[in-house]
Amino acid sequence: MRYFDDFKMGEKIVTKGRTITESDIVLFAAFSGDWHQLHTNVEFAKKGPFGERIAHGFLVLSVASGLMGLEGMAIVAFYGMDNVRFVGPTRIGDT
Repeated sequence: MRYFDDFKMGEKIVTKGRTITESDIVLFAAFSGDWHQLHTNVEFAKKGPFGERIAHGFLVLSVASGLMGLEGMAIVAFYGMDNVRFVGPTRIGDT
């Protein structure tokens, strides 16, 4: 197991891929209660800044956490979450 101090700033971790699906977005909306139209309404999202529906940021973080677990990495805390920034959208079909 690697600990926080074992990682270097900017280090990248490669995991298996996982494609975001429409079902992921709908199920995450139902689970989280976040039904914002940018994620769930095709017509609304077409007029938005990305031109289509996008995944919830926390859905993407959840998938990343799950993928790290598949690689045998123990996630014991989300230290640094106050520095998370979403610099671009994750769309249906993105891997």
